[in-house]
Amino acid sequence: MAENASNIRSKAKALLSLHSWSGIVLGMLLYAVIFTGTVAVIADEIGEWSNSNYPKNLLMTTDVNETVNHLAEITPDEYLDEISVYENDRQQLVYFFHTHKLNPNGDMDEFGFQYKVSPEGEIITQQQGFGSDLFAQDDTYALSRFLVSIHTELHIPSPWGLILTGILGLAMLIASVSGFMMHRHLFTDMFSIRKQRDGKSLKRDSHTVAGTWSIPFAILLAFTGSFFSFSDSFGLPAMGIVAFGGDQEALMHTLVGEQQHKSEVPKDSANLTLMIADAAKRQSAVPAFISISHFATESASLLTFFMPNEGEVGFEQLVYDATNGDFIEYKPLVGTVPSAGSAILSLIYPIHYGTFAGLFSKIIWVGLGIATCYVTITGLQLYAHRNEKGEQHWRWFSRLCTWGFLGLPLCSLSSASGFFISENLALNQSVWTPLSFLIAAAVVTILTLAIKNIALLSNVLLASNGLFCLLLPFIRFFSSGVSWIDAIQYHMVSMMFIECMLLACSALCFYRLYKSVQMTKKDTIIDNPTLSTQEAAQ
Repeated sequence: MAENASNIRSKAKALLSLHSWSGIVLGMLLYAVIFTGTVAVIADEIGEWSNSNYPKNLLMTTDVNETVNHLAEITPDEYLDEISVYENDRQQLVYFFHTHKLNPNGDMDEFGFQYKVSPEGEIITQQQGFGSDLFAQDDTYALSRFLVSIHTELHIPSPWGLILTGILGLAMLIASVSGFMMHRHLFTDMFSIRKQRDGKSLKRDSHTVAGTWSIPFAILLAFTGSFFSFSDSFGLPAMGIVAFGGDQEALMHTLVGEQQHKSEVPKDSANLTLMIADAAKRQSAVPAFISISHFATESASLLTFFMPNEGEVGFEQLVYDATNGDFIEYKPLVGTVPSAGSAILSLIYPIHYGTFAGLFSKIIWVGLGIATCYVTITGLQLYAHRNEKGEQHWRWFSRLCTWGFLGLPLCSLSSASGFFISENLALNQSVWTPLSFLIAAAVVTILTLAIKNIALLSNVLLASNGLFCLLLPFIRFFSSGVSWIDAIQYHMVSMMFIECMLLACSALCFYRLYKSVQMTKKDTIIDNPTLSTQEAAQ
């Protein structure tokens, strides 16, 4: 009996060690990925908010057929191979006439002409280039693209950024599973916040409760996130080498399910607008984008792509014969025939980003993301506090935690400010958005080195976060002139949602600042009982 108890204690100690080190070694980077992942969940809403716009469903309300035929007349024939069309966040339809070829990095890419067209059919801009470059230089998505890129690649060159985020996902999976296995009283730990006078004990209980509730969510996100990172950085290239002898084009043909033997014989296209309307009627939704292959030939086809519909989880793709307008099939996400792999893959994105039930599921995912951030923060803070007791030089770790936990949100808010200010000054938003982030990071680092008192440093960063959250709605308003009355009139739900979130975060920051100041006063009075309350406040 005694030997069994010793074995159990030994295994529990090993699990605790595994749980601690997997979280501590990569804890700060893991926090960055989780925090930006929480932001990435609402990237579409941030895109609409940053442009003070809302979707006008232009794929349904404009004559796509007429515009495509007009643009095809002014575009070289070699770029009619594929045409993608989608509505951007500035109420424009983006038409990209392209073919596929290797970019300067040696990766297969889209190359051709991109047109941005107003709802009235007027060409606003025309550019030629690789699809990856055109998207990276598009100011429309400068803010949402920058924030999402931190989450997916930490702005580290490919494929190393993807590999690092994949490793972080595995570390999160290890910490979550080991945390789950350590729970001997899982259900009681969900509600076991004890009334403690010691703030550190309360933080320990809060870490356990938040961690217990978020374990299933953390395991789910860690698995799906690692899948995304490793499939893009390692899985697909490896499959291309092993199964297709390095032929990336053949690999994409197989994955996308595109026909390899196509006819180039010219043939008039059926009415694209009618096909889009039919797809929208079948799905009771507006397509997110459409793709026209081999336009004006005997092999012409139209694919309409839909985000998860109400009550469903996976994506839907409807394919039409573009020569006669007939509906052909519901196409799997991967390959040419339905498969378990395609079904699982179509579920991973909606589950990872919580897009399966619109804004409602996103709000839940954001809440769970915040809980996971809290678990990471309190876990590292508890570790730092435990080591500070015995070794003073561990105070650098507490300082590092404050720099990261409060600095990253502040830098993200600064990048949003840079986006709006650069727009007003007619500067390049794709440059100034990340540059504002870096400037804020430098300022936060200087403050972290200059302010010796960690509590004071924490209060300064907390106040700065609260101030930025409070000011951003006003900066956005002075930048665009779109008020809340306009938002209500035009049902701009995303804009109101983001600004309500900012105001709530601002209120929370100032509340935490108030509590911190009160706690400091209380500690000062306890340490110096001869001081009056007024003296302590001073």
